[in-house]
Amino acid sequence: MTRQRGNGQDDLQPGRSWDLVGVFGPGLSELCRAGTALLPGVTGVGLSAGPLPIGGQEASPVPRVRFSSDRASAILESAQETLADGPCHEATATRQPVHAADLRHPSWRERWPRFTPAALNAGARAVFAWPLHAGGVRHAGAVDMYRRTPSGLRDADRSAAVAFTAAAAELLTMERFGVDWTGAFAHARLDHALLALAGGEPVTGPPGLARDTAAGLPLARWLDGASVPQLRRQVHSLSTAQGLIGEEGNRFVLAVHEAMINAVSHGGGHGQLLLWRRAGRLWCEISDHGPGIGTSLRSTGTARSRRRRPHGFGLMEQACTSMDVITDSTGTRLLLSHELDSRR
Repeated sequence: MTRQRGNGQDDLQPGRSWDLVGVFGPGLSELCRAGTALLPGVTGVGLSAGPLPIGGQEASPVPRVRFSSDRASAILESAQETLADGPCHEATATRQPVHAADLRHPSWRERWPRFTPAALNAGARAVFAWPLHAGGVRHAGAVDMYRRTPSGLRDADRSAAVAFTAAAAELLTMERFGVDWTGAFAHARLDHALLALAGGEPVTGPPGLARDTAAGLPLARWLDGASVPQLRRQVHSLSTAQGLIGEEGNRFVLAVHEAMINAVSHGGGHGQLLLWRRAGRLWCEISDHGPGIGTSLRSTGTARSRRRRPHGFGLMEQACTSMDVITDSTGTRLLLSHELDSRR
């Protein structure tokens, strides 16, 4: 038996995840349907997910089947949902990848006494699961993959699986926002990217960096160090158009700029910016797939804790109506908002 477990983050290439989101977003279904082409080392792909936590509450611990690529993966996903047993449940509970390279080994039947016989009867000989978390946000659930032959995954396949899972988690988060990103993503796609990704070729740079920006909201952009100045100007233009002007508008734009700089500096050189209007506020989310902040995000009233806070956090809190931060070893997600003048 070969059993490997780890956090998988060493394999993650932030730009690769953004490539997948840009090509297949904003919906999750397109990414899932392309799964077996993007992951040639596996036979089938399934995805089960629960909702994001709301208002600080824990997410639902019961993932529901969202996708299965073929009959066998449908059986595997359904069995795990019905039997409450298997790699998806273990990955969800431990927040760690699970690799079972040979399900015929007795230890897997001992570990998953209900799931393993069902998986073997469906023709699966190896199964792998990655928990759905990225950019500091954790969804209940996992991406499940299976093979008809017993063996582990090559390094390239593992890297592709981690990037695929991170992209799926990002798209689930956008879905949870309830905002239609279709128009914003349409022109962020690269014409050649789908064929290049399916053929295993690298895509040059995150999608959208060289594209002209759209006039309007919502705005979805991938960012790196070179694109930050242009994005700052665009955020200023769009916030002004929404009535956020004067000193308040300037402070909000500066807060967004500081968040972008932090994402590029500490998030592996890439990040993502989303800007939209909802419920009388202008919202901006900046996320990355870096190692996480790893420090206290809120001031505890001591000089030492304030010194340890990431650069610009005090400015952001003062400039915005609200600031929410989620961070862990998969990255950081910063959500800023500012109230808009209802008279405008």
